[in-house]
Amino acid sequence: MKAKSYLLRTLAISLGVSLLVMAVNYLVDPYGITGAARVPGLNQYKSEINEHTRVLKKYQPLFSTHNALIVGNSRVELGIAPAHTCFQRAGMDVYNLGMPGAEVDTQLAYALNLIYQQPIETVFLSLDFTDFISTSAQPRPDAPNGLGSASEEFRLLASGEENPDYYRVVLRDYFKSLYSLDALVASAKTVALQSSTSADRDMAGFNPARDFDEAVRIEGPRALFDQKMTSLTKKYSRPWYLRNTEGQLNVAVEELGQFLDIATARGITVYLFTNPFHEKFWELFRAQGHMPAYNDWLKSIEHLAAEYPGGLVQLWDFSGDSPYIHETVPAAGVRTGPLQWFWEPAHYRRELGDQMVDAMLSHGCDTGVSFGRQVF
Repeated sequence: MKAKSYLLRTLAISLGVSLLVMAVNYLVDPYGITGAARVPGLNQYKSEINEHTRVLKKYQPLFSTHNALIVGNSRVELGIAPAHTCFQRAGMDVYNLGMPGAEVDTQLAYALNLIYQQPIETVFLSLDFTDFISTSAQPRPDAPNGLGSASEEFRLLASGEENPDYYRVVLRDYFKSLYSLDALVASAKTVALQSSTSADRDMAGFNPARDFDEAVRIEGPRALFDQKMTSLTKKYSRPWYLRNTEGQLNVAVEELGQFLDIATARGITVYLFTNPFHEKFWELFRAQGHMPAYNDWLKSIEHLAAEYPGGLVQLWDFSGDSPYIHETVPAAGVRTGPLQWFWEPAHYRRELGDQMVDAMLSHGCDTGVSFGRQVF
């Protein structure tokens, strides 16, 4: 075979393999960014999505139109279901933007990405004290100020201006999702692990917690509680600070204020709400001396919300004492299924999230639920 023919054939084969890899990744869509149809037995459940929710939620919500958002971290991703009846009765088409481990600026940048591109009228914004504290009390004059840096991943910046680097970001994301070995492996695992116990995020961004449910079925709820408490104890046994040595609040409070300014200027109603935690979480926080900072944080949030009169900003506190947080955790090895209200100390189940939505929308949904405290 002549060298030229060999080279051409090699290039043709390489091109064919490349196109095949891209086609497979496009159709299986393991990260949920191409919008390919979900086919039962093939790619219905995005079993490899747990480590890729940020790219999923950058693109998936733009495949359809929404007028309401749920914003926060993994607690709301697991706990607040967009399919709740009260959302539907209120005419809300809701997308859940909750993202595990996301800091406040990232949560808000993702929300603004949709606010600027879709007819968003209502935002349900979860606030966690743990997202507003730092391990250092030293002032950081060189730290990013505001939402600017987090919004550089989107078509529109936090200011609402076009991002000149957006198409480079899109090219990078789609290259990694369509033409990489990691994506091909994820596609293979997605197809191989299709089952009712697979991890997933549905088309509204909600985490149905199938993998949590399976873990509880196999190990019992005590295993999840003990594992999480070990992690929380290690994390919060050291000092954490809401304010720096100059008395300034964590920059996340300022970022929240910037977001509220933008949202209320557009006539968007914002429901701010704190999350419930199991009593074991609060026992740890008290034991480690974090409650004074928590109370300072809650008062600061109340003062911030009070700056927006007229009903566009509501504040609900679900972090206080209630019958829900005192569930008894079964002994190790007891496989009774999950607790009624919590997966583990820091993550509540959809059943408790439903109670929260019932409370926040009780006036229009006529639920009569009295859970939580409406501050404003």
